[in-house]
Amino acid sequence: MDEHTSPEFARSALLTIDLQRDFVADVAGTREVLPAARRLVDAFRAAGRPIVHVVRLYLPDGSNAERCRRTVRDKATAYSPGSQLAEELSTSGTLDPALLLTGRAQQIGPAEHILYKPRWSAFFDTALSDHLTERAVSTVVVTGCNYPNCPRATLVEATAHDLRVVAARDAISGWTRDADHEMPGMGISCLSTEEVAAAMTPE
Repeated sequence: MDEHTSPEFARSALLTIDLQRDFVADVAGTREVLPAARRLVDAFRAAGRPIVHVVRLYLPDGSNAERCRRTVRDKATAYSPGSQLAEELSTSGTLDPALLLTGRAQQIGPAEHILYKPRWSAFFDTALSDHLTERAVSTVVVTGCNYPNCPRATLVEATAHDLRVVAARDAISGWTRDADHEMPGMGISCLSTEEVAAAMTPE
């Protein structure tokens, strides 16, 4: 880390990736990282910093997914109970697919939103970059499911948006030893939930 990549936690936002009930139940290791993800959510809520829960909402015909996912039609289907945020992260709000599928953000807390993504990266064909810019965010902290796919794509693309990037390694399912070596080479800080939470300052 240097002056160009060191996290600025006072200007940070938390991105939770695909922490939805179906994926928690079916993707190995995801249930185990939920306590760490919840600790990050609590820390960002206490600090009044932005949180964006980025989710999948598959259409019944699979047309809004990657080609390799177009036969997967029984997980995170729009309007299904399994598409909802994991109970450990949820607030009083439930997903509004009619709103989310238009690309708009759904607000569920003072600084907390849900955003739908149609591909691996939370930045691809979404309003995430503008959402963060409007809130003067310089640093994103990423937690979620499942490192080889959506979190990794999000981490890498965040660097392309000139953001300072933190991977909360113990709050991302599927994290690997190789990731600890690969991500820093792209200027991505690999920190523990404890380190991130300790850096947050409550309002």
